[in-house]
Amino acid sequence: MRLKNVTFLNSDMRLETRDLSIEDGKISFDFNRDNKENSINCEDYLVIPGLINAHFHSYSPLTKGLTKEMAIQDWCNDSEQGKIQQLFFDYLDNEVAKEDFVYVAQKSYIDMVKNGVTFVSDSDPGDSPELLSHAINEIGIRGIIDTYEEIEDYHSKTNGNVLFGTHLLEEEDITNEELRNLQGVKDKYNPIMMTHCLENQWRFNIVNSKYGKSSVELYNEGNLLDENAVLFHGVFMSGKDMELIAKNGSSVVHCPISNLNTGAGLADVNGMHEKGINVCLGTDYAHTNMWELMRLTYYLLKINNSIDKFSAEDIFRMATINGARAYQLEEDIGEIKEGHKADLVFIKKDSSLNPLIAEENFSTYLHNVLFYSEEYFVQNVMVDGEWIMKERKLMTVNEEKIENKYNKILKGFSTYLEEHSR
Repeated sequence: MRLKNVTFLNSDMRLETRDLSIEDGKISFDFNRDNKENSINCEDYLVIPGLINAHFHSYSPLTKGLTKEMAIQDWCNDSEQGKIQQLFFDYLDNEVAKEDFVYVAQKSYIDMVKNGVTFVSDSDPGDSPELLSHAINEIGIRGIIDTYEEIEDYHSKTNGNVLFGTHLLEEEDITNEELRNLQGVKDKYNPIMMTHCLENQWRFNIVNSKYGKSSVELYNEGNLLDENAVLFHGVFMSGKDMELIAKNGSSVVHCPISNLNTGAGLADVNGMHEKGINVCLGTDYAHTNMWELMRLTYYLLKINNSIDKFSAEDIFRMATINGARAYQLEEDIGEIKEGHKADLVFIKKDSSLNPLIAEENFSTYLHNVLFYSEEYFVQNVMVDGEWIMKERKLMTVNEEKIENKYNKILKGFSTYLEEHSR
């Protein structure tokens, strides 16, 4: 396939216009220019690398509103809201078949594709990481699934475009014995290891009161920090924690929407950047809109920083190549460059993005795309050179069927809640 007149975001985060070809699912700029077979004129689109949602919980969109104005440690408490939350989790565990759980995940993945996401890190495999991997592959995107203690069964496996990792310990789960067990897993399998890390004051206090150290320090002492470690949130990371993370080449997933929703606070992303940490982005809980996340990230970085310190280009790096780097995929995805996978998002050019100033040393284009694009501007999505979405219609699955299954599960909880609240 040949794409003509492509204005794309290159590795330098600059917009470049030229032809490219897709051969065996990969991008190439070296091709026979006289061969016009199967060519597509892309002059009406801006093409960016597929966005990477580096932390997400597949079931969580079902919980919209259930956790409002409540800190994580108070979920499922004895309040009316907490009791409803507990009933929801009981419903998921006892009433929703694992085959139906797949439809909940796929509804989320579809929403993400329509926002230009082509890779997702999913922290909730349900009863079967294998089934969830099939769900991702059926949509046609890429992903990694946290298998938790099932890593022994998955450590050497991939399923299509899906990888499998495991879980580091959250602060409330850390014990000396569990740390030793995890060191054994690390030594034996060396998998990608993920966790919610120093997410809020509560979790910070748990580990600090018990060990007088942070969880990051404990991970470091146990040789659990390296380029395969991916830490979510990091709101209560100290300067020392950041230095350890940077030294070991680990990554942090910034989740500001979630952190504000739960009252956790704001991670010091500026400090992380200054230490040289690879920071990427995750919608985390109940959200699937990467553009909302990217915009919020930009605005929060303007607090107590020089107005010119962070740009739209920095945000796009966090949403693309930095996410790929976190999961050891930077040689394959995250950029539009020779030999990389053709994971591409086609954004419709629109007059609302004007003025499109694009001079050699000054351009408003990428800034305007970040802040003034509407969701429907994402028209087409490609993974491995195959169309996953065209003109906002999924090419791989029956959207209506998935939507109906999702709504049936929602309705089922309403019935379950009514029956168990009497």
